[in-house]
Amino acid sequence: MKFLVIFRPNGQPHQFKDEHARAHGAALNELLAKGELEIAYVFVAGGGAYVVNAADTKELFEKVRGNPLFKSSTVEVHPIADATDYLEGYADYVGK
Repeated sequence: MKFLVIFRPNGQPHQFKDEHARAHGAALNELLAKGELEIAYVFVAGGGAYVVNAADTKELFEKVRGNPLFKSSTVEVHPIADATDYLEGYADYVGK
């Protein structure tokens, strides 16, 4: 299943140095290449959003809490679906 994860700074210092940023960027590239992350963005004013694929709660937990900025962020997690798949499923549901 797909999840939209949005994280925003919560006021705690990140203590995120240049080597951390490079390592985090490399880890993101690896997750994107493996298809575990579909896309990742940052907000210029702080925080960001990414779409993650997770088969179960444990995998989602690891991917959300594995973000090195997790402890200094307010995090929202929203299940999402492809719009065309959703609309087709909805039409089937209400058409019964």
